[in-house]
Amino acid sequence: MASRIALAAAALFWGVMNALLWQAEWGGRFSADSGISPELVWRRLLDSPDASVLSIRHQGRPIGTLEWHPSVLEAPQAGSTNAIEGMVSAPTGHHLRVAIRFSGEHTPLDRLMILGNIDLSASNTLDRLQVRVDQRPRSWEIQTEAGSDRVRLVYEEGRRQFDQSFETKNAAALRLMAAPYLAVLPAGLIPEEAWTRPESLSRSVTLETGSDGLQVGRSRLKVHRVTARLPGQLEATAFISRAGEILKVQLPDRLVLVNEAILGR
Repeated sequence: MASRIALAAAALFWGVMNALLWQAEWGGRFSADSGISPELVWRRLLDSPDASVLSIRHQGRPIGTLEWHPSVLEAPQAGSTNAIEGMVSAPTGHHLRVAIRFSGEHTPLDRLMILGNIDLSASNTLDRLQVRVDQRPRSWEIQTEAGSDRVRLVYEEGRRQFDQSFETKNAAALRLMAAPYLAVLPAGLIPEEAWTRPESLSRSVTLETGSDGLQVGRSRLKVHRVTARLPGQLEATAFISRAGEILKVQLPDRLVLVNEAILGR
C-alpha cells in the first residue's frame, strides 16, 4: 500500500507538470484567469534560476523528497573569450532533471528512486526523454528521442540484463514494458487510447491556471496556481512562485509536496 501511495504521488505530480508540456505540444482543454496562461507558467518553471527541493508528505508524515532542476541549454561559442558568467547568449532549449527519492526502511519504499531527464527544444517540443526507476537490486530505464518511432527498455537485476526496443505503434509491447509502473498507478489514470495516440493525454486533462496567495509564515505570497483534473476523478494543485520555483503541490489522500525552503517558516 505504501508503494502505491508514493508512486501515485509521483504520477500525479508528473501529471500537473507534463500537462503544461502537453498543452504546448498538442493543445487540449485549458483555461486561464487573471491573464495567467499555461505557457507563461511553464516558461517560468523552465527558466527558474533556482532548483526546487520538496518534501513529500503523506498525512503529515515525510516519506521522501523531490528535486526539480531546470537549466537552459545553449549553443557552444567557439573561440569566445568575452562571455559573461551566468548569461545565456544563444539558448537552444531546456534540460529538466527530476529526482524522486522515497524513504522507509523495511518497507516497499526502501531505497526507491525515480530519476527523469528531459531535453526540450527551443520551440518547447520533446527532444529526448530518459526515466529510470531504481530499487536495488532491480532497475528499469526507458529512453526515447524525437524523430524516433522506438522506445528502449533496459531492465537490470544483479548481473542479469534485458535490453530491447519497441515500436511506439506496438501498444501491446509498450504495455508489457510499462507493466511494473502501471501496477501501482490509480486505475484509469492513463486513458486506453493513449497507447496508440499519445496526444490524447492532453485531451484527458483539464488544466486551470490563475493567480492566488500562499501563506508562508506570517506573510502571504502572490503565486501562480495550476489545477489539473486528471482521469479517474483525480485532481492536483500546484503553487508556483512568480520566479518559477515550485512551492507546494496538493494531491489526493492528504499527499502534499512542500518546498523545504518554507517548511520552517
